[in-house]
Amino acid sequence: MHFTIPALTALAVLSATLAPSAALAWTRPGHMVSAAIAYDELAARDPEALKQILAIIAQHPDRGAFEVAAGRATGEDRDRRIFMQIARWPDDVRGGGHDHPTWHYAQGPVVDRANPPPRPPPQDRIGAALEAFALNARVAGDPAAPAADRAVALCWVFHLLGDIHQPLHTAQLFSRDFPAGDRGGGLQYVRDPQTGDAISLHWLWDDSVHRLGDPEPAFARSRVLQTRLPRAVFPELTKATLIEDFPAWGEESYRLAAPLTYRSDMIAARSAAEARPLPSAYLKDATAVAERRLTLAGYRLGDVASALMRPR
Repeated sequence: MHFTIPALTALAVLSATLAPSAALAWTRPGHMVSAAIAYDELAARDPEALKQILAIIAQHPDRGAFEVAAGRATGEDRDRRIFMQIARWPDDVRGGGHDHPTWHYAQGPVVDRANPPPRPPPQDRIGAALEAFALNARVAGDPAAPAADRAVALCWVFHLLGDIHQPLHTAQLFSRDFPAGDRGGGLQYVRDPQTGDAISLHWLWDDSVHRLGDPEPAFARSRVLQTRLPRAVFPELTKATLIEDFPAWGEESYRLAAPLTYRSDMIAARSAAEARPLPSAYLKDATAVAERRLTLAGYRLGDVASALMRPR
């Protein structure tokens, strides 16, 4: 599939016409963790690419968001804070002029065989994540593109790469109760295992790796995950990471939806008032898979960021 840079505008118009999702992706803290992993990867393996990315982001049109994220930090701490802000920025601007709600997901159908919908669901994916990633990767990696455009595109590349590793950004359930789909778990409710509040199934997955939005806890969490889940434990990383593999990463997530995300012990309600706690076995498995997916996203993000800065 081939795109031109002006097509980015056309895709933005298209995204406004598609049905919005209730999805956020990994929460902002989750995106910060994946970016912190990528920062460590680049600092160790490709510091020149890291330097180039930070120089491009210095030309971002929403520069204030990055200055706030950096605060009074200096040196490497400042650089890392700015790098983490790159990944969360598309969530921070929701509702504003840079917002593209349907870029965050590409959801395929999962059919509840025990309680099937009255009509077969559409087989096409809903959401523009695949097209958006391809377009933004092209702009981010184009040294001839304006620096401000490259900076915005880099934010979307960082963010969408994280999003596509979350299973509920790639799947939604169709059943008799949800004949038009459950919006990636956004219409099903469970109890938050930490607070007891009613939350959507989608939010449970978004929030499952890290909840603290300050830079220091996010960085510390990234180091814990890198220690527990180093690159060597991921067979997915034994071959070269290619930017063109983005759809395949979505397929990885999609294949987790039926056997894990929507498995039989996932007992959710159609309203917040009726929400119940999930079984401990489901929560344990969901947390383990979410941690693995987000950590893998961080390693792949480092690889992609490095590739985008190489001369072509």
